Amino acid sequence: MKYLKKLTLVAMSAILSGGCSTPSYIAAGVQYSNPSWAPPYSEGVRYYYLPDIEVYYDLSDPEFIYLDNGQWSFSPLLPPIYAGYDLFNSFVISLQWNVYQPWMHHQYYVAHYPRYYYHNIYPNNFSTMRGFNENDRHPVYRRPEDRDKMNDLRKIEIPRRNAPVPRQPQAPHYYGKDIGRPVKVRPQMKENKQERKKIVRPQ
Repeated sequence: MKYLKKLTLVAMSAILSGGCSTPSYIAAGVQYSNPSWAPPYSEGVRYYYLPDIEVYYDLSDPEFIYLDNGQWSFSPLLPPIYAGYDLFNSFVISLQWNVYQPWMHHQYYVAHYPRYYYHNIYPNNFSTMRGFNENDRHPVYRRPEDRDKMNDLRKIEIPRRNAPVPRQPQAPHYYGKDIGRPVKVRPQMKENKQERKKIVRPQ
């Protein structure tokens, strides 16, 4: 029963991510499918971070990870409050390839990448950007040929819930941290493969 439930969630996620046409990549022995809403895939990346809504995305499962009543929740869909969020037009951080469960170190990511921080760092061209890649430390720009593709993909019917409650942009100064700079992956932020534990998902 659990196996069938997992297959159903994976299938649903695949449909929402663009179906069979979604490109797949093999990294660290695991095959990742890059969702259609994401920027071009960077080799080895397992996690994305969406700073505007403070949500993570795990390519290996695949699922969104977000705070819900003080606990981290896992779902193939965005939480109801962000059901109307336009993923195809979102700003996405490709996290460093060697980080593990970045949401467990959320204080670093929310400090380095406050909501809408790129509006201040790239005021002249943030509208053409898709995100930032921590691995090569460069912004990721939207390619002109991608625009038509994204418009077509956006037409695919995706289950919608109530529209999200608008949130005010966060100031670009956050406790004196280096805004927009890659998070330094400390030893405790890497996966300990000798003591690997399966993440317990809420039922």
